Amino acid sequence: MGLLQGFQAVFNPAIILLIITGVLGGLVIGALPGLSAFTALAIMLPFTFGIEPVKGISFLMAVYVGACSGGLISAILLGIPGTPSSIATCFDGYPMAKKGQAKKAMAIGVLFSFLGGLFGAFVLAYIGPQIARIALKFSSYDYFAIILFSLTTVAGLSEGSLIKGLLSCLLGVSFGFVGTDSLSSFYRYTFGVQKLANGFSLVPVLIGVFAVSQIMQAAKEKKDDVVTGMEEVMIKQEKIRGFGLSFSEFLYHLKTAIPCAVMGVVVGIMPALGGNISNLLAYSYAKKVSKYPEKFGTGIPDGIVAPETANNATVGGAMTILLTLGIPGDNATSLILAGFQLHNITPGPLLFKTSGRLVYALLAAFILSNMAFFIIEYFGLGIFAKMLSIPSTLLLPIVIVCCFVGAYCGNNNMLDMLIMVLFGILGYMLKKYKYPLAPLVVGFILAPALEVYLRRSLMKTGGSLRPILTSPIAAVFLLITLGTIIYISINEIRSSKIANQG
Repeated sequence: MGLLQGFQAVFNPAIILLIITGVLGGLVIGALPGLSAFTALAIMLPFTFGIEPVKGISFLMAVYVGACSGGLISAILLGIPGTPSSIATCFDGYPMAKKGQAKKAMAIGVLFSFLGGLFGAFVLAYIGPQIARIALKFSSYDYFAIILFSLTTVAGLSEGSLIKGLLSCLLGVSFGFVGTDSLSSFYRYTFGVQKLANGFSLVPVLIGVFAVSQIMQAAKEKKDDVVTGMEEVMIKQEKIRGFGLSFSEFLYHLKTAIPCAVMGVVVGIMPALGGNISNLLAYSYAKKVSKYPEKFGTGIPDGIVAPETANNATVGGAMTILLTLGIPGDNATSLILAGFQLHNITPGPLLFKTSGRLVYALLAAFILSNMAFFIIEYFGLGIFAKMLSIPSTLLLPIVIVCCFVGAYCGNNNMLDMLIMVLFGILGYMLKKYKYPLAPLVVGFILAPALEVYLRRSLMKTGGSLRPILTSPIAAVFLLITLGTIIYISINEIRSSKIANQG
């Protein structure tokens, strides 16, 4: 009933137009190698200023869905993943394209991406409220432990070493403390700059770290978009009917798609993992259970079905943890969390109770976004393929102008443009020395909540940590956090020993 009301709310010409625009924008950026879902959301986030929350957040979700789905275009045509969540799609997609089956490979990718996204959407719609009801019973101790677990997981599972991940996360947390203390109203670390009383604005920080740093790196490398072999791939392609699969073949692939969709949702619900991990796990699973594992990597549909189903299902899982607990399920949802904050909405268990209509409207918009990407991508594959030939010398100046406009429009503040540039330089330097960016941003976003829940807990206990450690839910998450750090540390030590021996 609630979902039906949500569809009634979003069947509005303005919202549908925003969803279509968001999906198109996400598809274009997702299809271009090097510009990922974070970049797409960072660029598009400022365009949600001044519009209603349902419209703004629906637009961001459409961008997210489109960007995650667009990565398969360059993965299949160029052998280069447009986004990290399409890495495994390259393994069989590009060989299929070189065999003259590019259209079939892309059609299969679109179909199973849609099915994976739809599965994730229905999980979000029907399991999300149950998780929210459980989360309502959490205390401040429990929320502190969950947020700490999330930060540690992000730091530990990002690329690079655990130490670099933790340092990046701590740097982000420290930036989150700049401004007015929410409990005592004291100014902190503003160095007398009055405009920093509210801390660093979220939008310029995100645009700087994700978009500007990427542009700086691309400019330094002086690489145009790689179109090596695309002309060769597009010659002598087989014509297909429908999706290039018979009904019996579809049913056969569905046996692989269903467990991969479940795997994708589970990975999405776990903070910090995301589609870049789920697509590789799904590919490994499909190869392991296949009757002909030796054919994987030579260009078979199975190698496209598994990763594309999983990475789009991951979107639903990531949105589930965001809406129910207010914790980003992956890097891109941290930007959607920023969108919630820009519209003065706090995602979490109370959101389902106090703003049920809003939640179900967003769920309906999420489902419509998946339908929109399916229609647009299937009928526009040829057009999107041509967009891959746009040289970076034309693309990057347009993107950087959008970044400056977006940073300024948030508060009509020139300081925000300077902040964007400074964080862009910081992001570039971190990438240069192989420090992951995701922990920095997630640490910045979650720092205020981490501090508030810790201080509230200590106020309740008179400064004692013992009640926090003995709270059942908090204790479980703290133990998992400790176990995660130990596990990742052991793996790093083993890897370094193997590298030294080699």
